[in-house]
Amino acid sequence: MALMFGSPSKKGRGSLEDAKKEQRLDMARNLYLGGKIKIVTTEEIPNREVMGTFGLVVCRSYNCDNAFYGLIAQAIDANADAILAYRELVSFHPEGDRYYSCFGTAVRLKKIK
Repeated sequence: MALMFGSPSKKGRGSLEDAKKEQRLDMARNLYLGGKIKIVTTEEIPNREVMGTFGLVVCRSYNCDNAFYGLIAQAIDANADAILAYRELVSFHPEGDRYYSCFGTAVRLKKIK
């Protein structure tokens, strides 16, 4: 889109930010579906040892996919390759909306020799 006169509107900036968020979520989705990042509800993964812990990662949204893939994106930003002790909560608001919270511990794994 070419800008001819003036500066971009605030709506335009929001659209750029939204596009960046969508790109980030798409990257997280592709890595997860490609098996590049592990997510488990347990505190360990068989035949793997925790090399480093980055801490708790949390993502919340009114959309389940955005909460889940946002969590993965945060773990990737921390250079993690797995999320241990994954949990998901759903809150129901009086208006009928659902609010999703996903959280877990971002870790870096190594294979046990």
